[in-house]
Amino acid sequence: MKQRKYTKLLREYSLILFVILLILVCGVVNSSFLTGSNLENVLRTTSNLAIISMGMLLVVVTGGIDLGVAANAGFAGVFLAGSLLDGMPAGAAVAVTLLICTVVGTMAGFMVNYMNIAPFIATLACSSIMEGFKYIYCNSNTITITNQAFLFFGNGETLGISNCIVYMIIIVAVLQFVMAKTTYGRSLYAIGGNPAAAHLAGINIKRLTFSAYMLSGFLAGWSGIIMAARLGVGSPTTGLTYVNYAIASTVIGGATLAGGRGKPVVVMFGALVIAIINNFMTLQGIGSYYQKVVLGVIIIVAVFFSETTNKKR
Repeated sequence: MKQRKYTKLLREYSLILFVILLILVCGVVNSSFLTGSNLENVLRTTSNLAIISMGMLLVVVTGGIDLGVAANAGFAGVFLAGSLLDGMPAGAAVAVTLLICTVVGTMAGFMVNYMNIAPFIATLACSSIMEGFKYIYCNSNTITITNQAFLFFGNGETLGISNCIVYMIIIVAVLQFVMAKTTYGRSLYAIGGNPAAAHLAGINIKRLTFSAYMLSGFLAGWSGIIMAARLGVGSPTTGLTYVNYAIASTVIGGATLAGGRGKPVVVMFGALVIAIINNFMTLQGIGSYYQKVVLGVIIIVAVFFSETTNKKR
């Protein structure tokens, strides 16, 4: 029994061992990779990817998908930068931005659960709407952020650790606890694993799935806010590829697009894999177009192994 338990843990958390190996290989090939400043930059990038991937994970666990996370995050950065430029206090700007992004997630959840629109279509529509509003709001211009309190929010440190990394750790830890130890988390897994059985068990499928999309919008907003704070600007082109990164991080982290599987901590390491590979290719002078090709290959391989493993189980 113990051997079976250890084998299961090794299988579920083997990605962590892969990350360690990947770091060592990248360090051997390029000595600049293992410098303290570069590793911190990798973790900063991971924080954005991991937070937005947490929202994607909640939706994917229920058997859905959220294609609007990148547009939602991009709008959050632009809207917040514009609000600060107009003189709104940093705390109020953050609160209003998160509220708007949560409302967008709520809209997607409503369309999926109460209008019976397929998740792909509903979230694609929300993505298109937010993309349009983003460019309309900033008139396609980049907005510079000068509010020092907000810049410290993203670039400051707490106990010697970058704030954006601290936010990631807190969010992942909370979701890990919720998904593993609470009725809410177990119900989400049940919905994705077997909707019919979940319904017979008395689980309110529509309400819980609705909440997953709402939380995805909230977390996408957080990711956009942190991106804006890190970069010091609200740009309409920031985070355009984050929906691809979020899907890749989720499937690399062991989630299956059929639903019912995925752990927040492991998905965080999936985001770390993406950040490491992108950072390493940049250090090697490999262009962004080639990086997109590599990302596409990674998604194909990750989905293949994830679905193959799911069928065996």
